[in-house]
Amino acid sequence: MKTIFWGISALLLFAIIIGWNTYKSYKPTPPELEMTVDSQKVEVKATTYSLRKWGRATAADSNTDPAVFVREFPPIMVNRNDSINMQFEHSPISVTCYLWDMNTGGLAYKSLDGLPLNLAQAKVSSGDYAMEIRAKWEVGYALYNIRIQVNED
Repeated sequence: MKTIFWGISALLLFAIIIGWNTYKSYKPTPPELEMTVDSQKVEVKATTYSLRKWGRATAADSNTDPAVFVREFPPIMVNRNDSINMQFEHSPISVTCYLWDMNTGGLAYKSLDGLPLNLAQAKVSSGDYAMEIRAKWEVGYALYNIRIQVNED
C-alpha cells in the first residue's frame, strides 16, 4: 500500500513540476494574420503587440512609423475594387486599418473599418501605402504592417 502511495505521490509531483515549467516559460504570442487579395495570400506578422494570458504578459514595440518599417518590402498589388480579406488565427473584437503615404510618411486614410476591407467604398485613391492593421482581443492588441500599391481598375 505504501508503494502505491509513494508512486502516486511521485507522479503527482512530477506533473506539478512539468506544469510549472511549462507555465513559467509560456509567453502569449500575437495571432497570425493571413491577408487575401484577389486570390493572392500573404502572411502578415505583428510588429507591435501587448498581450496578457493566464497571468503571463508579453509586449513588443517596433517604435517605427509604418511607412519606414515596410519601405524595404515589395508592395502587394491591389485594385481599388478588390476586397481585402483578413483571416486571423483568433477572431478579434475589432479591426481598424490605417493607410500611410509611402512618399510623405503621413497618415493618408484613417479608421478604415469593415471586413472584408473595400478600398473603393472608402474612396482610397491610387498610390503606394503602408497599411497598418490594428486588431484588438480581450487579451490585448496587435499591430500588423504591410505595404500595398493601390491601382485604378
